[in-house]
Amino acid sequence: MDLDRRAADAWFRRRGLPMVIHRRRRGAGVLRRSTPGLVFLCLLDLLLAGLLKLLDVPEDVLAARMRSSGLGYVLGVLALTFAVVVVPVIAGRLMAKLLRALSRTRVRLAVMAATIGFWLLVLPLGERLAGLVSWDSPVWAAVLTNLVALAVLMLLVRIGVGSILTWAARSAAAQVRAIGTLASRALPLLLLVVMFSFFTAELWQAVERLTPGRLWLVVGFLVLIGAVFLASMLSDEMKELKSWTVEPGAAVLRGTPFDDETPPPGRRALTKTERLNIALVLFFAQAVQIVAFGVLVFAFFVVFGVLILRPEVVTEFAGRESAPGTLLGVPLPVSSALVNVSVFLAVFSGLYFAASTATDARYRRSFFEPLLEDVKTSLAARDIYLAHWADVRRAEVVTLEAEDIP
Repeated sequence: MDLDRRAADAWFRRRGLPMVIHRRRRGAGVLRRSTPGLVFLCLLDLLLAGLLKLLDVPEDVLAARMRSSGLGYVLGVLALTFAVVVVPVIAGRLMAKLLRALSRTRVRLAVMAATIGFWLLVLPLGERLAGLVSWDSPVWAAVLTNLVALAVLMLLVRIGVGSILTWAARSAAAQVRAIGTLASRALPLLLLVVMFSFFTAELWQAVERLTPGRLWLVVGFLVLIGAVFLASMLSDEMKELKSWTVEPGAAVLRGTPFDDETPPPGRRALTKTERLNIALVLFFAQAVQIVAFGVLVFAFFVVFGVLILRPEVVTEFAGRESAPGTLLGVPLPVSSALVNVSVFLAVFSGLYFAASTATDARYRRSFFEPLLEDVKTSLAARDIYLAHWADVRRAEVVTLEAEDIP
């Protein structure tokens, strides 16, 4: 099989498996592959500075805004928050497509140089001229910080972290499209479990009396438990890697750089970095599903609480009058008690969902086994890829031996 090395490398990177790529080729095109991430950082920095500028106002000014045009202000903050999350990702993907489409090397280098110049010089100065950042922070310090960030970004891309994070972003977008499946299959049964907790006054009183820092400490503790559970589950799954195979000429490899009807070569032992890479791919895929499900549960309980609970009932549940709610600094037109209870139940539901995908056959078949099938496809491609490199190496050795013959 005549394998296109560049296409094969790009295929593995798109699937979040940079450690499968041969060591000689992992550092190829680092600057080009770093440019989409740099575009992401540029827009994230700019939009985040605008959001913080909008929220950094005295309490009396914020209260006046909420009284005069509370709904419009909240919608504006939510729209900008959504833009902070979505726009940099879209821009990074568009830049990646643009660099792949450019055939002339000089034009591609010009685009990359312009992006680096914007990040290092234009952005720090522009934020100060626009009033998004105070002039008390010297420009040279911002330039130096951005230079260090650029170096770190290129290092992460070089060792493969960029490919894994990019894959995680694409996986997150895919999970957003599959939110209907999450809602129809997982949410109804879970609501039967946690709905009664939502109407428990003791839960409202316990959560409402937590300081914001202590509430996020509880959330972090539950997230840590979920992460340990996922890691232990994936450790058991990784022991079965040798049996993860696909049939020769399987449809899953058609249309890829590894489309071939010949029987696949035998499975080579995975290196430690490859095992870690595959474990991270599965971990991030599961984590994205859990986060998407938790956000869905949080939104449900906030809307449900607004519809069914009158303000006086919230006060009775919480044991005191609740202040206006905020989430990560973003003001919300609901009480803080409802926000805090919804956050707690969302995290607890995510933990329940993580356990269900591993132990319940129906959840596992719907949400976890498709991830395993995706990894099986990648491992089949890896076998072909490594066999090709072995053939190339043998051909090089034969050529050198022939040249040594007088």
